Amino acid sequence: MASLTIAIDPEILEAAKREAERRRITVDQLVADTLVGVSRSHSTDADKEALIRLMHEGPLGDLGKLPTRDEIYAERTQWPRS
Repeated sequence: MASLTIAIDPEILEAAKREAERRRITVDQLVADTLVGVSRSHSTDADKEALIRLMHEGPLGDLGKLPTRDEIYAERTQWPRS
């Protein structure tokens, strides 16, 4: 594991200590867990493409081009409704 030195406001540190105590972990572990969460939250373009591919392979099959917000609004505001 690598070491990290940071400078933070003492009030923030106290709040972090309370949160770590509530979770029954160390402040070091709280910071490490938070950094892991942040680093994993940024999906890559390949991840996005895989998700879109899976959506099209769903139980309904490929739905084709989805309507835009404006198209949906126009359809819903047409009178008389069918």
